[in-house]
Amino acid sequence: LHTIHSSFLPSYMYTLPAHTANFFGEPSSSSSLFNRRDSRSSALSPSGRRSSSSPKLIHTFSSFVETSSGKKVVTHSSSSSFSCWSTSGSPFRREGDQSELSTRKKTLRARTREKKITIVTNSISFGLQQPTPEGLFAVTALTTILIMSIAKVKQILKTNTMNENRKKVVIIGGGFAGMQAVFDLAKTCDVTLVDTKAYFEYTPGALSAMVGGGPMRRYKGSENSGETIGRLHQSYEKMCERVGARFAHAADDGVKSVCEEYVSVRMADEGVDENKKLEYDYLIIATGSNYGGGPLAIKPMGGTPGEGAKTGYARQKTFQRNAERIVMPSSHYNNHDDGKTTLIVGGGVVGVELAADIACMRAAKSSSSKGTTTTTSVVLAHDKNRLLDTLPKSASEYVENWFKKKNVRVELGQRFERVNDDASLPSYVGSKDKTVKIQANETIFAIGSKPSTNFLSFENPTALRSAAEAKKNGEQILEIPLSKLGFIERDPKTLQVIGFENIYAVGDCAMKPPGQFLASFAHWEAEYVATRIKREERGRKKTQVEYFLPPRFMAISLGSWNGLFLWGNLVLCKGVLAAVVKFLIEVWFSNFFPAPYAFLRRLPKFEFASKEEEEEKIQSPFGKSSLA
Repeated sequence: LHTIHSSFLPSYMYTLPAHTANFFGEPSSSSSLFNRRDSRSSALSPSGRRSSSSPKLIHTFSSFVETSSGKKVVTHSSSSSFSCWSTSGSPFRREGDQSELSTRKKTLRARTREKKITIVTNSISFGLQQPTPEGLFAVTALTTILIMSIAKVKQILKTNTMNENRKKVVIIGGGFAGMQAVFDLAKTCDVTLVDTKAYFEYTPGALSAMVGGGPMRRYKGSENSGETIGRLHQSYEKMCERVGARFAHAADDGVKSVCEEYVSVRMADEGVDENKKLEYDYLIIATGSNYGGGPLAIKPMGGTPGEGAKTGYARQKTFQRNAERIVMPSSHYNNHDDGKTTLIVGGGVVGVELAADIACMRAAKSSSSKGTTTTTSVVLAHDKNRLLDTLPKSASEYVENWFKKKNVRVELGQRFERVNDDASLPSYVGSKDKTVKIQANETIFAIGSKPSTNFLSFENPTALRSAAEAKKNGEQILEIPLSKLGFIERDPKTLQVIGFENIYAVGDCAMKPPGQFLASFAHWEAEYVATRIKREERGRKKTQVEYFLPPRFMAISLGSWNGLFLWGNLVLCKGVLAAVVKFLIEVWFSNFFPAPYAFLRRLPKFEFASKEEEEEKIQSPFGKSSLA
């Protein structure tokens, strides 16, 4: 093979990697990009004859030759009168006109530049026209990573900016109102939740859990009540971590004092005796309420773990014992068939639902027992002229007719006085009609809801001691205004505590009309307060709107497959359809799905009432016991 020395190659030749093409003109996987037409090329031998074995370097087509340095070069020629070959290592050219040769060199340089552009263009086109799955995956993955990285950097920069100006919000109480405020404010504020319990409990489901039933569920009895109530629990710590808030587990006596800039709390951690100061810019009090009388324990109350308040496990144990005693009186377990009766005092929503659940559960037990019958009964006493006296009369009539079909005794219009001291079988007579008597093995009080605001009352010895201790330290405890019944007094238009612009009261601990003591209203109040705080932080105080009461939506259960659903004072549906609605509401609110206040506040309220209902309006927002 004849080799051309690289030092004598013309300047219009350019170098390519050795793997790009085959020396003998054979097209490789890469050389096809150059669109060579080797079949039409030719070369000259020393004798002047054409030889197919010689490198093809003649005419206007590209060919490859190898230099002494081992590289392959491309040369172009526009005339057969010019060729390039070697005999003894020195190249020579066939004689020709020098001016014509100079013109040809310029022309070939121009064509060389065009050829380079064509090579690059064809290479790019080839890559786009025949993409491989691996290449597409790599490009997609890199693009996704790049986009996510940019978004994450923006989020970090935004968070760092917000952290510098985030306001501190302390929320006392983790019921429906408290947790809704946590969810709404955690993204924009530094939120701390304080509660004596370590868990959230869906309290509207407690009545059904007591009898082992619920909307659209078969009654299983009170044997598994503790396990059932446990399924209604969620850990406060996990719920707060999910949205970026903090949870402060307070000790049994809870909050010690509320000062101007902080809340003093004794933590539940063992070995910590000092109170922890939780600073705040905004304070939300959402401690809720409890039922003050009897062993019903519908809501978990404050106290030691042995009393079933702090831990979910203790709550389940206590709830299980109460359920077994309430649902089936003790005489039933002793196999005495002596007219076992449960007396329920209070004809509101709680009393009605509990009486219906117990009656249905006992009926199911009796029908499933082979060869045995029981004479257990349920008595529902209410001192008003009708049950559910705050609701439309049509709702009361429907419920009373349902109780008659289920053999539930209803006593209305008077209170009852106890006439004996027998703890196992107390007897009661009517205050108006002495001929009406009731004997009950178990008495349940479904009235007397009290706000959980003892830590704010200076009549409470613990609060007094905390105030004295704070005074010694030069600190002053705030006097939160309370009503005679212990409810926090607030502005109904802004929900701010009277006398304080940065303290709010929401839920059942606040003073409001009786028809608003529902989980849905607690939810909406918390959402309104959260929106108000966020607007203040954005400098939009002038755009604040007053709290506008949304319509009342209420679902009342009568056993597993019956009930009522009301919109304001309008009964929308009854029977099985109402039970389906009650089930859906339980699923919705137990998971804190959105119930947008901004939309619902615009809906009509349907608050019409007949003249007779207007005359029956309750003067006091809180009912008294039907027992004297």
